[in-house]
Amino acid sequence: MASNSRVALMLLAGLGSVALAAPKKNKKKTTPAPAADKDKDKTTPADTTGGGGSGSGSATTEAVSTTPDAPAGMGSGSGSASAPVETATKTEASSEKEPDVDSLRQEYLSLRDELFKSRARANAVASALYSTRITIKFNWSSGRYYGVSKASVRLDGATVYEDAGGGIAADDGVRFDGYVAPGRHLVTFHVEATGKDDDSFTSATESQIVVKAVAQKDLVVAAKAHDNGDIAYEWKKSEHGNYGLGIDVSVKTAKPAAGDAPAPKGKK
Repeated sequence: MASNSRVALMLLAGLGSVALAAPKKNKKKTTPAPAADKDKDKTTPADTTGGGGSGSGSATTEAVSTTPDAPAGMGSGSGSASAPVETATKTEASSEKEPDVDSLRQEYLSLRDELFKSRARANAVASALYSTRITIKFNWSSGRYYGVSKASVRLDGATVYEDAGGGIAADDGVRFDGYVAPGRHLVTFHVEATGKDDDSFTSATESQIVVKAVAQKDLVVAAKAHDNGDIAYEWKKSEHGNYGLGIDVSVKTAKPAAGDAPAPKGKK
């Protein structure tokens, strides 16, 4: 009985060990599978870098990795090469946009000569058509305290004299000399002045008059502009002053000069 029970215990122990070993055996079988997959995953890069297929793969990888470098190198080289070209292009473009001063000066002189010739021809034609010669004088008499920044004379709406250098303050010269048709004419005098003691005080004066040209006689028109006010130099002292703006004009006829006297009608 004791031997049978011992045998039975041994059998039970053996069956228990088998039962317990079976799951362990299965676990050992299933465990290597993920390990094999992991090993396979780990060995995949080694295989791709070593075999023939891996050679093509590595070549592709190198091509991809070097592709950005190649354009980068080419880009830097092309950029450095294109920089002088772009600079040269900009220089040429800027040189094309810059005006040719010499040609403009020549054009200006040519136009000025044409203008003078045109005026001379117009004066010659007028002297042949009209028998009245008009002389216009314009003077600024307040040059001590006020400087002239601009002055002009218009005859029948056309500007016959214009100056921005204070010429009318320098002398009592003739500003226009030409021929007109007998009859009524419109003369306009304009002057702009600036205080010499205080250039913040400026003024503009304009007067328009009507004159009548008489046939076979010269017409002399003399205008004198002035500012008798004291505001330019009194304002700093007492903060008061006045403007005394005005243009006085005298008009008279005169006998033509000997060389300008027209021949009487009916005689040569």
